[in-house]
Amino acid sequence: MIKISDVVREILYSSEIALSAFNDGYLNLSAYAASIRPAVEARAKKPVKIGSIVVALSRLKKSEGKAAKRKSLLPDVAIEDLSVKSGLAEIAFDRTAANLGRLRELYRDPAISTGDFFMVTQGTGEITIIALDTALPHISRVMRPGRAKATIRNLVGLTARFDPKYLAIPNVIFTFVRRLALKRINIAEIVSTYTELTFIIDQKDLQEAFLALNELFGGDRNPSQKF
Repeated sequence: MIKISDVVREILYSSEIALSAFNDGYLNLSAYAASIRPAVEARAKKPVKIGSIVVALSRLKKSEGKAAKRKSLLPDVAIEDLSVKSGLAEIAFDRTAANLGRLRELYRDPAISTGDFFMVTQGTGEITIIALDTALPHISRVMRPGRAKATIRNLVGLTARFDPKYLAIPNVIFTFVRRLALKRINIAEIVSTYTELTFIIDQKDLQEAFLALNELFGGDRNPSQKF
């Protein structure tokens, strides 16, 4: 037998907005119960009264309210530095043995290895290279006869640096991504290292993205801008 309380909890915890409002005491339980009633009935496979959903929410708040607070979806994150690298391009290739061999040549190439921006991501079927736009012709020559699957230009890299203590905290990356998502900023790539997250975005979105992440600075520290 499917319990109404279990269904209500599952639906509530599947919505970031509803859960945040619930945890902070802003959620109108009656209105929310009416809005999720069709979903509750579909999962429970039986008619459910709005009052029953409200009771389930009230009990959930009493039993899990404090725990939900501790498990906030948005942890407090303070970045230590925010830098920008403009004039970037992305080029993608199929991940084949031949292209992997050419990629090794790129790593040994002084024109690339001594550059100030060169990121490579190897997936199960693709290789993505992000570098200065000016290096794109040289990369294409080295990778021949391999043909690029896609080339995207007019990109910038926005890098946030943070304390290693955040590595053990769930949803830290989500906190960054959410801020950009709320601004409708398309993220072409995310590149991560030990204490850095680099968001590759379109040049036109730089100002809004920078301001969105800049709000994560702690104290009176000022971000560094490296263009």
